[in-house]
Amino acid sequence: MKKSVLFRLAAALLLAALLFSFAGCSERNSGEGSGREAIPFSDGQLYAVAHLGYQKIEHLEHYVREYLSGDNPPVFYLSSGDYYLVIPRYDGMELKLYENDLNSSQPTLVYEDPDCEPFILQCNASDIFADATIRLTYGDSEAEFSPFLSLKDGSLEIGPGGLELTVQ
Repeated sequence: MKKSVLFRLAAALLLAALLFSFAGCSERNSGEGSGREAIPFSDGQLYAVAHLGYQKIEHLEHYVREYLSGDNPPVFYLSSGDYYLVIPRYDGMELKLYENDLNSSQPTLVYEDPDCEPFILQCNASDIFADATIRLTYGDSEAEFSPFLSLKDGSLEIGPGGLELTVQ
């Protein structure tokens, strides 16, 4: 009799543990926080950009959790200005990061990566001059842009090939 009660109790606990573990799996696979594939890209968009703040990074944990699978991206510094998170759409995208000279307006290649991962860029110390140009290439598709905040209305300008992800 005691063995039967213990056996039923053990079976009930095992069943409860299995049900609990399956419930956890369905939550994890719901799409939330599943990485770059969770970004709602449209046709023709090759990258996503979020403004993270001026001289201080804000809300990074949101983007890391939602779109970067928990990985903190590297930070590239060009000048003491705004922080931008750049997320390429595809694995295998080539990145070329240029610093634009204020006096000559000539770009200088400062970083290159044949398999770009998401990154943070600090740039644009001046409100009237974008000192960074980002070029992303994937096969025959190429996008080039300079992220900046509009002086007109404060909106993030990222070019036609990008998706804005900024949390308000």
